[in-house]
Amino acid sequence: MKTSSSKKSALFTGVLSKLKQQTPYFSFATVKRAIAEAEIELADDTLREYMSEAMATGIVSDAGRGWYSHHTKPVSLDPKPVNKIIRDVKKAVPLLDFCCWSTVQFNSFAQHLIAQPTILLYAESDALETVAESLKKSGWDAWGNPGKAEAERYVRPGDKTVILRPAISKQPEAKDHVAPIEKALVDLLVEAHKLQLFDLQEVQRIIDNALGSGLLQLSIMLGYSEAKRENLVSTQIAH
Repeated sequence: MKTSSSKKSALFTGVLSKLKQQTPYFSFATVKRAIAEAEIELADDTLREYMSEAMATGIVSDAGRGWYSHHTKPVSLDPKPVNKIIRDVKKAVPLLDFCCWSTVQFNSFAQHLIAQPTILLYAESDALETVAESLKKSGWDAWGNPGKAEAERYVRPGDKTVILRPAISKQPEAKDHVAPIEKALVDLLVEAHKLQLFDLQEVQRIIDNALGSGLLQLSIMLGYSEAKRENLVSTQIAH
């Protein structure tokens, strides 16, 4: 019968080592299945304690609630492509709570460089038209929450193109108005279809490359994805 010490050692040097080689991210449920296959008996509370120790000692990294990764260095988006729009919005509407991202921030993850950017800006729904009008006066080609048909007909990518969308309460927190990569990746998947930004194969490539390049908070990304899906469904029902 294995001792607690030998079980922990088997988890750290065997199970986790194997999982880290197989995939950049894995869940607590995946670890449970792996120890069962390795015939290691551990209560859930004990396994959680061991996984906390594994994170504390650097065996695995914390990728959010119930998720782990072999990556150690966080990955983020370069804020430079959205610096100007942030300055202009803060000047036009000083008290506005907003965040934004640009398609060119994904160039390092895409197969083909994005030459003509599109900026997505998220704010309270009641403020979108007012903000769009203010941005137009500053020379931006700003659009307040256009539908798919309107976007296909009128919106064209360019240095001054800004699409304004309503923010939702459960979206990941931004830093200095720059959307975190976990939010931007989910939004990109949604907007790629709405705005014809990329085909789905390219979007999947961007997401896969981002996940493979460094540490993301996967639980935040998945939670936002679910909240976004619920929000889209409720919006469709309301209309």
